[in-house]
Amino acid sequence: MKLNVPTDCDNAPKRRLIKDFIIALYKNEFETIANGIEDEFEFKIIGHKTISNKEELRKYLNKNVEALELTLDEVLSHGKFGACNGTYKTKKEEMFFAYFFEFKSAGKNTIKIISEYKIANHI
Repeated sequence: MKLNVPTDCDNAPKRRLIKDFIIALYKNEFETIANGIEDEFEFKIIGHKTISNKEELRKYLNKNVEALELTLDEVLSHGKFGACNGTYKTKKEEMFFAYFFEFKSAGKNTIKIISEYKIANHI
Protein backbone atom coordinates (compact mmCIF):
# COMPACT_ATOMS: atom_id res chain seq x y z
CA MET A 1 0.00 0.00 0.00
CA LYS A 2 1.23 3.47 -0.84
CA LEU A 3 1.26 5.73 2.25
CA ASN A 4 0.98 9.51 2.28
CA VAL A 5 1.15 10.46 5.94
CA PRO A 6 2.36 13.46 7.95
CA THR A 7 5.93 13.14 9.19
CA ASP A 8 5.51 15.62 12.04
CA CYS A 9 3.50 13.27 14.31
CA ASP A 10 6.50 11.73 16.03
CA ASN A 11 6.92 14.44 18.67
CA ALA A 12 3.34 14.04 19.98
CA PRO A 13 2.60 10.55 21.36
CA LYS A 14 -1.16 10.62 20.74
CA ARG A 15 -0.75 11.93 17.19
CA ARG A 16 1.77 9.16 16.48
CA LEU A 17 -0.62 6.61 18.01
CA ILE A 18 -3.49 7.84 15.83
CA LYS A 19 -1.34 7.74 12.70
CA ASP A 20 -0.08 4.22 13.48
CA PHE A 21 -3.61 3.06 14.40
CA ILE A 22 -5.11 4.24 11.10
CA ILE A 23 -2.30 2.66 9.09
CA ALA A 24 -2.84 -0.63 10.97
CA LEU A 25 -6.59 -0.33 10.38
CA TYR A 26 -6.16 -0.14 6.61
CA LYS A 27 -3.46 -2.81 6.55
CA ASN A 28 -5.76 -5.02 8.66
CA GLU A 29 -3.09 -5.53 11.32
CA PHE A 30 -5.51 -6.61 14.02
CA GLU A 31 -2.98 -7.25 16.79
CA THR A 32 -1.70 -3.67 16.57
CA ILE A 33 -5.28 -2.40 16.67
CA ALA A 34 -6.26 -4.65 19.60
CA ASN A 35 -3.24 -3.49 21.60
CA GLY A 36 -4.22 0.17 21.11
CA ILE A 37 -7.77 -0.07 22.42
CA GLU A 38 -9.22 -0.58 25.88
CA ASP A 39 -10.85 -3.93 26.71
CA GLU A 40 -14.14 -2.04 27.02
CA PHE A 41 -14.35 0.19 23.95
CA GLU A 42 -16.78 1.46 21.34
CA PHE A 43 -16.10 1.59 17.61
CA LYS A 44 -18.95 3.69 16.23
CA ILE A 45 -19.53 3.24 12.51
CA ILE A 46 -21.64 6.33 12.04
CA GLY A 47 -24.90 5.65 10.23
CA HIS A 48 -24.52 1.89 10.64
CA LYS A 49 -23.71 0.29 14.02
CA THR A 50 -21.47 0.29 17.09
CA ILE A 51 -18.96 -2.48 17.79
CA SER A 52 -18.02 -3.10 21.41
CA ASN A 53 -15.97 -6.32 21.44
CA LYS A 54 -12.70 -7.24 19.79
CA GLU A 55 -13.99 -10.33 17.96
CA GLU A 56 -16.76 -8.33 16.28
CA LEU A 57 -14.18 -5.67 15.40
CA ARG A 58 -11.95 -8.34 13.84
CA LYS A 59 -14.88 -9.54 11.69
CA TYR A 60 -15.67 -5.98 10.59
CA LEU A 61 -12.05 -5.32 9.65
CA ASN A 62 -11.84 -8.57 7.68
CA LYS A 63 -14.69 -7.26 5.50
CA ASN A 64 -12.82 -4.04 4.70
CA VAL A 65 -11.63 -3.61 1.16
CA GLU A 66 -7.95 -3.68 0.36
CA ALA A 67 -6.63 -0.13 0.19
CA LEU A 68 -4.02 0.52 -2.49
CA GLU A 69 -3.26 4.03 -1.26
CA LEU A 70 -3.84 5.73 2.11
CA THR A 71 -3.54 9.46 2.68
CA LEU A 72 -3.78 11.14 6.08
CA ASP A 73 -4.35 14.86 5.66
CA GLU A 74 -4.47 16.01 9.30
CA VAL A 75 -3.82 14.27 12.61
CA LEU A 76 -4.82 16.22 15.73
CA SER A 77 -4.77 15.60 19.46
CA HIS A 78 -5.67 17.59 22.54
CA GLY A 79 -5.94 16.17 26.04
CA LYS A 80 -7.84 12.91 25.88
CA PHE A 81 -9.21 13.55 22.37
CA GLY A 82 -7.84 13.12 18.87
CA ALA A 83 -8.95 13.13 15.25
CA CYS A 84 -7.72 12.53 11.73
CA ASN A 85 -9.05 12.71 8.21
CA GLY A 86 -7.94 11.61 4.79
CA THR A 87 -8.70 9.29 1.89
CA TYR A 88 -8.05 5.79 0.74
CA LYS A 89 -8.21 4.33 -2.74
CA THR A 90 -9.04 0.84 -3.91
CA LYS A 91 -9.23 -0.59 -7.41
CA LYS A 92 -12.88 0.50 -7.60
CA GLU A 93 -13.31 3.64 -5.50
CA GLU A 94 -11.95 6.50 -3.48
CA MET A 95 -13.31 7.07 0.03
CA PHE A 96 -13.03 10.12 2.26
CA PHE A 97 -12.85 9.41 5.98
CA ALA A 98 -12.67 11.04 9.38
CA TYR A 99 -12.00 9.37 12.71
CA PHE A 100 -12.57 10.86 16.14
CA PHE A 101 -10.87 9.29 19.16
CA GLU A 102 -11.41 9.46 22.89
CA PHE A 103 -8.55 8.03 24.92
CA LYS A 104 -8.96 6.58 28.41
CA SER A 105 -7.51 9.81 29.83
CA ALA A 106 -5.21 12.67 28.87
CA GLY A 107 -2.26 10.70 30.26
CA LYS A 108 -3.27 7.23 29.04
CA ASN A 109 -2.61 6.27 25.41
CA THR A 110 -5.25 3.57 24.94
CA ILE A 111 -8.38 4.29 22.93
CA LYS A 112 -11.80 4.13 24.58
CA ILE A 113 -14.11 5.39 21.79
CA ILE A 114 -13.64 5.69 18.02
CA SER A 115 -16.15 7.28 15.65
CA GLU A 116 -15.71 6.44 11.96
CA TYR A 117 -17.21 8.54 9.16
CA LYS A 118 -16.83 7.54 5.50
CA ILE A 119 -18.07 9.18 2.30
CA ALA A 120 -17.59 7.69 -1.16
CA ASN A 121 -16.24 9.94 -3.92
CA HIS A 122 -18.73 9.58 -6.77
CA ILE A 123 -17.21 12.18 -9.05
